[in-house]
Order: sequence, then structure tokens, then C-alpha cells
Amino acid sequence: MNTWGVQPVGGVWFMVGVVALLVLALWVGPAGRKLPRRRRLTLLALRGGTALLLFLVMLRPTLVMITTRKLPGSLVVLADSSRSMQITDSIGDVSRWSDLRNTLDATSDQWDELGESWDLKFYTFDELTSPVSVTSGQVELAEEPVGAQSALGSALDDVLQREARQRIVAVLLLSDGAQRAFAPRDLPPQSSVRRLANDQIPLYTFTFGKPALGLQSDLRVDDLLASDVVFAETPAKIQASIGADGYVNQSFKVQLLWETPDGEMEVVDTQPLQVSSSKRRVPVTLSHTPLQPGEYKVTVRIESPEGELATANNSQSTFVTVLKGGVNVMYLAGASRIGGGPGIEPRFVRGALAPHADINVRYDMLNYRRQRLDIRPQLTEAQADVYLLGNVDVTALDKDSWQKIADDVDQGAGLAMLGGFHSFGPGGFRNSPLEKVLPILMGMAERQNFGEPPRQDMHVAGPLRLVPVAQRGEVHSILRFSENSNTRFDFKNLPALDGANRFQRSMLSPNAQVLAESDDARRWPLLVVGAWGNGRTAALAIDSTWRWQMEGFGEMQHRFWRQLVLWLARKDDAEGQSVWVRLDGRRTQRGSRLDFSLGAQNEQREPLADAIFDVQVENPEGAVERIRPVARGEDFTGSFQNTSVPGDYRVTLSATVAGKLVGTTTARFTVPDRDMELDQPAAEPTLMASLANLTAEFGGAGLSPEELPQLLEQLKSRTEEFEEEMVRQRSLWDTWPVLLAMVGLLGSEWWLRKRWGLV
Repeated sequence: MNTWGVQPVGGVWFMVGVVALLVLALWVGPAGRKLPRRRRLTLLALRGGTALLLFLVMLRPTLVMITTRKLPGSLVVLADSSRSMQITDSIGDVSRWSDLRNTLDATSDQWDELGESWDLKFYTFDELTSPVSVTSGQVELAEEPVGAQSALGSALDDVLQREARQRIVAVLLLSDGAQRAFAPRDLPPQSSVRRLANDQIPLYTFTFGKPALGLQSDLRVDDLLASDVVFAETPAKIQASIGADGYVNQSFKVQLLWETPDGEMEVVDTQPLQVSSSKRRVPVTLSHTPLQPGEYKVTVRIESPEGELATANNSQSTFVTVLKGGVNVMYLAGASRIGGGPGIEPRFVRGALAPHADINVRYDMLNYRRQRLDIRPQLTEAQADVYLLGNVDVTALDKDSWQKIADDVDQGAGLAMLGGFHSFGPGGFRNSPLEKVLPILMGMAERQNFGEPPRQDMHVAGPLRLVPVAQRGEVHSILRFSENSNTRFDFKNLPALDGANRFQRSMLSPNAQVLAESDDARRWPLLVVGAWGNGRTAALAIDSTWRWQMEGFGEMQHRFWRQLVLWLARKDDAEGQSVWVRLDGRRTQRGSRLDFSLGAQNEQREPLADAIFDVQVENPEGAVERIRPVARGEDFTGSFQNTSVPGDYRVTLSATVAGKLVGTTTARFTVPDRDMELDQPAAEPTLMASLANLTAEFGGAGLSPEELPQLLEQLKSRTEEFEEEMVRQRSLWDTWPVLLAMVGLLGSEWWLRKRWGLV
């Protein structure tokens, strides 16, 4: 269809004015001279032609040509070809894969018709996404699905990238709906489907298989929890979660295997497991007392019943480091008034440390009936690795006793002063032997005298919460409650604390580091750590962690105090080895990246900045890969990605300075041999429906396989939705012929005027 249009220069009224001027210009002739009629008409004709042509140019006439064309569109079909599609739980006692193939074969004629309107794109996906040929509506699928993963989210993302230049009509997803994939192919499917919704592309899902596998029985070790570090001659508890499907009212044995110094796995504990119909996951706790320091492999295994199909999940392993000795803690608690008691907090701190056999707490309560006691003999006898001072006024002990504690810290002991009305400056520790030891500075006018109301300017009123401060993107080990160092417990969920001592950031020691702060606008430092000599020190402004225990967060309170004590005792640095490597996890999934940190130190435990590191990782097949560490502050970090082979890996670290070997150390981690596709192969129709609902606004829906023919009929009628009008404009006023005509008319008039002597 063709139409005409004009775009007058300056608008309609401007054009009216131009026309008036052009009409007047036609009658303007040469002054003082009369031309013959023929010549006058000739000039008038040339000038009139020029005016008319100028008028047409100023109208800017345009020819508009409108055509309709059909847009190219892709209809994308994704079929799950992972091993879980082998499960025989579809109607007719056939496998999911057979049901999927039969469904596509039954609609081959409809696919053939749709191919005339749309560009059909068929893909299969497992860990990768692969195109599939279609001939006359017949989809050429493999006989059996053999994929080791179901990267559902990544498959949808692959399709969006490959079809980026095409307009996608719709995406059809045929799968059992379970995402089972390792990094980096474990992209959440919701992320990819939201991209479909943003592009207004409907997703139709078809689920094959049953959500509950009533016929498949399976025993498995779902989870394994063990401390990375335990102590020799101290019972170590290993917790596991046993998954049980089927085998109701049967009893099985769960075993704990501990590696011997010779490298053999030895059964050290056995617990019975009774499977009931009411529990599908059963917690089990096993224990062992290691006698020798070192690194050991630990395995929890449940016996495999005869006829069980999936047996690779019957065990899980990890590694633990056994350190020699435990930690001796001397806890000195002071009363809030002369002759009074120590308050609530000391009882709960002792309760948090009591369950750990590797931590021995000696507790003394000081009520100031006798002041400036000399307890140097008791301090010598205790041989404390860590001192905890809870609300102790400086007048409780004499100067020599405080000096003894300061000297012990200088020699390697740990010291933590806890919050209270008589702690830090209010407790009179300015100018005491501990002033230089603590990581905070104390003012001259901070003293809190007995018998006087608490000084409000020295304290932060509650309620407040303790919030960890990330250092280089990570939370300090004292506040890290997960095996994965990249995750942190949300302290904001913990009960609020009653208040805290007020630490000004300007009053921190030069070597101080703030690990936690309050959650209010002022962000007062609540946990500050530092070092003095060979010892570590901490200033903890709070004294009401008992609220965590009382309000249902006892495990977090226990972990906090244990990890604080272990850090103060330097039990987190593998007994002060000259060369060390710390893995972020002792087991990781296949294909996942494992990060680690490493370093070297001298006899004074100072980092060796000029050390050169050689890091090698040996996989279970004996192949060795060198890793190049990257400097991050005083330490170095590295990462290892090639974890595709299941089994035990060994990280070997060597450090040299000026060509001289400083030391060598090793650490191991394991990659479980888990068959993700067959461990728990139940279908997930709920997930499939939720994904389709994200595009419901544009027609997406979760359907049954029997509804596929009806959907294909609907798609046939959508061809008109994918047509567009093509509009082309051709201007007629800015062409060469118009320019030549204008030049010709003006030039002719000028030539005639010149010839007739008019100019």
C-alpha cells in the first residue's frame, strides 16, 4: 500500500506567507524600462516555474510505502537426556525417556506442520546442551539417556544465547524437573526463566516421572559434620545424617572408619540404625579418641542391603587434623560490687566451654573482700594458655599478678577482657601492666568507682546486636560458624544483647582489628583483637551472650566461645607451623572450585614476606597440577578447579627464602563419588510448574505430556502475532532532477536577462 504525505517547512502559516511573497515576486519587473510582451511573458514563465518548484520543495512531498512481512521465529524444544530419565515409573511401566520419545513421535505430523511456519529447534540437555535433527517431524533422539548431570538452568541459558538473533515463539521443556548439576553448570533455573519472562517468551513444561519413587529403596549418607581440628586423647564426635527410603522396620549398621598412621581405614565405632516409617532422615553420632597428632581421613558408612541399586551414596568422607594437647583456660570473674556475685554471664560462658573435653577451665570469682591479691603461685600452677577476665577491677589483684599475666601473654598466652562495669578504663586498667597488652586505649577519666551509679558515658545502651565485620570479603574464624568459609551465620537473627562497653574507634591500638560491631547507626566496635609479643589479645565489649543460650541459640553461643578460646590459644594455626595451608573445605562436589590460603612464618610467628611458594595438587589418578598463589595482604591465596575426578586430592606446599627451604606441608580433601542422577531421582513436577508460572502472563503453563497435541494446535494459530508492517519513505523533493530543474530555471532567467541587457 502506497500513500502520499507532506511535511511543510515551518508549518502551514509559514507556507501561506511564502506563497504570498512568491505571487508578489511574479509582478516585479526591471525598473525604468518596458519589455516587449513576449520577453516579459517568458521571464514571467521562468520565474513562475521557479516559484512553483520552490513551493513544492518547501512542502517536502514524501511517498510512503507500507508492506507486511512475516517475522522469522524459533520454536525451541528442550528434552532432558540425563540418566535419571532411565527410571521406569511412567504410565505403562515404561521409562521416562521412552515416554518422552513416544510423546514426540505421536505428534510428528503436528511438528511437520509447525515447521512450515516456525523454525523448529530441538535440543537435548544433560551437563551440556546439544542440537538434535528433525526430519519430517521425526525427532532423532538417542536410544538411551546417558548424561551424568541435569543442568536445567544452564540449558535454558544456552538456548537464549544460541537463539539470540531469532525471535523465540515459545520454549517447551520436557524433563523430570530435577536440577542435578555441579558448578559451573549449576545455574538456578529460575534465573534463566526470568530472562524468558523479560523477553515475553512463554515457557511450557511437561513433567515425566513420579514425584515419589515408592518402588526404589535407598540407604545413603546425606550429610557429614566433623570439626576440621580435634585434639589428641580427646573424644571427637562425628555426626551424620542417614537418608532412608524403603527398608521399613529393618535394622542396619552405621560404621565410623578412621585412617591409621599407616594409611589403612579402620572401623572404630559402630551404631545400629532402625528404619521406621515415620522418618526418612535419621541423625547418627559416632565418636573416636585419636591418640596421635596428624591429618586423618574419616569415613561414615552404612551397610548396603542386597539388591540396592545406588550404592555410591552409602558413605561420605572428610579429613580432620589432630593437634596435640588441649587448652588450659583461667577465667577470673569479678563482682559488680564489693562482696557481691559475678552476675549471669560467667556461668553461661563456663557452660559453653564445659562440653569440650579439650578445653580445661579453671574458674575463680573475685568479690573484693580482700583486695590486691597476689595470685602468682596460682597463675604459675595453672599454666594457662588463655586468660579470660570478666568484669574484674584492677584492685582485685596486685601489680605483680597483673604483670605475671602480661608476661605470659608476651610469651604466647592469649588474653580476652570481657565487658562489664569494671572492665577496661572503668576498671582502672589505665597505667596497669595490661594497658599496653590490650588492643584498645583507655582515657584518663574513665574510672568507675564502687558504690556509684554506672557511668552512662562509658557504655552503649541496649538492645543491640553483634554484627561481624568482613575483612577482605571474609568473616574472621572466631565468628565463622559454617564449614564453608564463604558463608556466614546471620548474627542479626540472634537475640539482642543488653548493652556494651563503649569503644571509640579513635581509641584503638595501632595493631587492633575490629571483628564485630553493633547494628545501630554508630556501629560501635564490640569485638577488637590484637597481639602482644607472641600472644593474641581480644577486647569483647559485651557480657550478655547468655541471652543466646536462653532464647534457643545455644549452639551458636557454644561455638562463639569455643572459637574465641581456640583463636586466643593459637590452635587455629596448626601449632604454629612455619609453613601452613588452610583449605576452605575438606570435601567438595565434582566440578566445584576449592579455595585455600597459605603462608610461611619465622620463629616469632611473623609472616615471611619474601617467601617463594610452590603449590602442587595431586588428583586421585596421580596427575599433578601446579597452582600459582596470589598475594592478599600478609597471606597468599590459591584455588583449584579441576575436581572432575572423584577421590582424594593432596595439596603439597613448599616454601623457600633465598633458595633455602623453609618447610613443606600437605593437606588433603576429597571429592565424593556421588551419582547425582540416581541418588535421589524423584521427579519434580512442582518445580516445573513454578518455572512455567513465571511466564504465565505471556501464556506459559505447566502441562502434562498428554496435553502436548493441544498446545501444538494453539501454536499453529499464532502466526498472525508474528507479522510486522514495513514502512519505507521516499522523498521526492531532495532528488537530483529537482536540483537540476531549479538550477536550470534560475540559470535560464539569468542568461536571458543578461542577453537582453537587463543586468
